[in-house]
Amino acid sequence: MSKEIVMFDVKAENAEGIIRLIADAMDKDDRLIDKEGYVADVMAREASSSTAVGFSVATPHSKSVHVKEPSLAFVRLAHPVKWDDTESVDMIFQIGVPSPGQGDRHLEILAGLFRKVMHEDFREQLKNAKNADEVIELIGTV
Repeated sequence: MSKEIVMFDVKAENAEGIIRLIADAMDKDDRLIDKEGYVADVMAREASSSTAVGFSVATPHSKSVHVKEPSLAFVRLAHPVKWDDTESVDMIFQIGVPSPGQGDRHLEILAGLFRKVMHEDFREQLKNAKNADEVIELIGTV
């Protein structure tokens, strides 16, 4: 995780806009081979089932040939956004993992995140974090 893919008080209209915004940041941080290909992979995964996981959190993700290295981005929204038909979110963890070659790394990252996200104090600390360094320290190695 790098500071360049940690964002705060983002204003967005919908899930696709957020996914694209994160992909832009990942691309600028030289983590993607093909930004549009990666976005298409994440959106295809999202279409198969929503990645809203409760607690106002979404975890869009993809194993993709368009990703250079395993990446975890974090976005805290200025206002909640309707993610799917039932849930609104205000925090997003977006994961990109190269395919082939990383096995189930994306599942390991998701499992590590879920273990932390289920704790209210962790979510509160993320909501109150003032900079990327605090977020990176809170998330640690997942």
